Amino acid sequence: MTRPDVMVLLFDTNFDRPSDSHVFRRLDGRLFTEEEQAMLRDATAEEFQAAGVHVHNPEADEATRGMMELLLKYALSHFEALVPFLTDEDLLEYDRLVGIIAAGADQYGPREG
Repeated sequence: MTRPDVMVLLFDTNFDRPSDSHVFRRLDGRLFTEEEQAMLRDATAEEFQAAGVHVHNPEADEATRGMMELLLKYALSHFEALVPFLTDEDLLEYDRLVGIIAAGADQYGPREG
């Protein structure tokens, strides 16, 4: 649940500041009062997101990478099952990328000797 008083402050906050800074400024550059600074420091991720601020979540980033790796493992071995879901543009891009990969693999053909 978002708190209206915090939301008002968030909408008037300039987020163009160093990521390690805990000092908040208004859009016009003025500092918030100490009380307002405390309210902003206590704002929840839900409140930041409701105000349109991207909240960096390293755990979510790691989970996203893990999910992509998991799905990729199956997508590569069962590509034919994905074809009905691809757009014409995606199929063209797939064919283009396969061509590039195949051309690169030809450079490393079997060794003679």
